[in-house]
Amino acid sequence: VDRPDKQGRVQILQVHMKKAKLAADVDAEKVAALTPGFTGADLANLVNEATLLATRRRADVVTMDDFNNAVERIVAGLEKRNRLLNPREREIVAYHEMGHALVAMALPGVDPVHKVSIIPRGVGALGYTIQRPTED
Repeated sequence: VDRPDKQGRVQILQVHMKKAKLAADVDAEKVAALTPGFTGADLANLVNEATLLATRRRADVVTMDDFNNAVERIVAGLEKRNRLLNPREREIVAYHEMGHALVAMALPGVDPVHKVSIIPRGVGALGYTIQRPTED
């Protein structure tokens, strides 16, 4: 089974979003644009993750920020709060991630850079650069 295109992701998200109390700023189209390559199960997990994030901050509704943070958690992994970088390590990681971003910006036909971070996440990643396709 192929992964859903943007319109398919919108439809899947709408089914799962019915179970959550959403803020006015949440739009299935916007969330679908953040999730190229996600499967139906990934999208169900995303809605659950966003709802958990809202619950942890004791909010009554799930916001677009919750969805953005949930996408980042799914794509890049959990933030490693116990992994502190010293100033020299931070500088090296920043240069490294800047290199990824500059190469992506310089090459024609490459997905645009969405976010660059030097916050350690996942298994072993001290930073990351997220590129997001403009179309499916």
